[in-house]
Amino acid sequence: MAKKQFLSRLRDQNRKSATEAINKVIETKSPNEEIRDIAAHQIMTDIARPELETEGQIIRVSIDEVYAESQVRPEEDFDDSIIEGMADTFNTVGILTPPRCYPKDRTGYRIWMGETRWRTAKKRGDTFIDIYVGSPPKNDKFRIIGQLIENLQQSGLKPLATAVAFNELKTVHGMTGEEIAKTVGKPTSFVSKHLKLISAPESVTTLLKDKVTLDVDLAYTLTQINEINPKIAEKLVEKARKNGVSRNEAKDELSKIKNRDKEKISHAKSKQVSHSKSQVNTNDVWHVQVEFDNKIGIILTDKKPESDGVVWVKLENSINSVNVDKLIVKGLVQIK
Repeated sequence: MAKKQFLSRLRDQNRKSATEAINKVIETKSPNEEIRDIAAHQIMTDIARPELETEGQIIRVSIDEVYAESQVRPEEDFDDSIIEGMADTFNTVGILTPPRCYPKDRTGYRIWMGETRWRTAKKRGDTFIDIYVGSPPKNDKFRIIGQLIENLQQSGLKPLATAVAFNELKTVHGMTGEEIAKTVGKPTSFVSKHLKLISAPESVTTLLKDKVTLDVDLAYTLTQINEINPKIAEKLVEKARKNGVSRNEAKDELSKIKNRDKEKISHAKSKQVSHSKSQVNTNDVWHVQVEFDNKIGIILTDKKPESDGVVWVKLENSINSVNVDKLIVKGLVQIK
């Protein structure tokens, strides 16, 4: 008991001495003594919460101790205009939300979220930066989700970078489009349209890379047109570069193509029925044959869709709920 009381008194005495030393530093420091400020801040933190290491706290560190890797925003997407605009904001109100970092490793403090703020501080010539050091994400899946949420909800993220991140969550981490949408707080259609960019032709993705357009709906529609009629899609891409193409103009062209295909299908159906009328068995059933993701299937009309705009499609080895915009009608098939 006596030993515990002695240790408690000793700890209180050390804290009192440290506090007095800090106050003396603060009272006598000159404007250029930032290093003393950092040391004082760190000691005060240790005194206030001695049971915690620098995790779950805001600390000030040398900006050179902070580094970034494995971000959803690629290097080419850090526009100078965005960083300059953020620098103006920093000059007025400072950094409202510090970058969030992993606990310190051998390299330094790795950024989880907030790389743009860090880049802006470096561009301003700041030598120190406040960061929030917290528990790291559980795994790469949570790292991507955290970065996506921050970029999509706050500073925005370019379409192709968003598509790549969504595709990694889907293909590597097994998330569905609906799960991704709920997680990042976006409509399912937002996710599906971005995922469509993964299979877009180079001519369409180049429009996005060259900033001819940043309209995801336009790129999505051009990709759909390319799947049905690549020549028409190529003409629209050329027009987009020369004079521009609106979202509605592309959608109108897609509707025309689909209507022409429907007329062909209708005509083919009439010929087929006329030719085989005498051979039709009353027990035979006709189904609409469709194509999506380079697979052929049939639409199931006896199974209730999950929501508006989707239908159930039976493939050779599975049954899938598919957005109607992804389907290409191939014709009618007879199943006994």
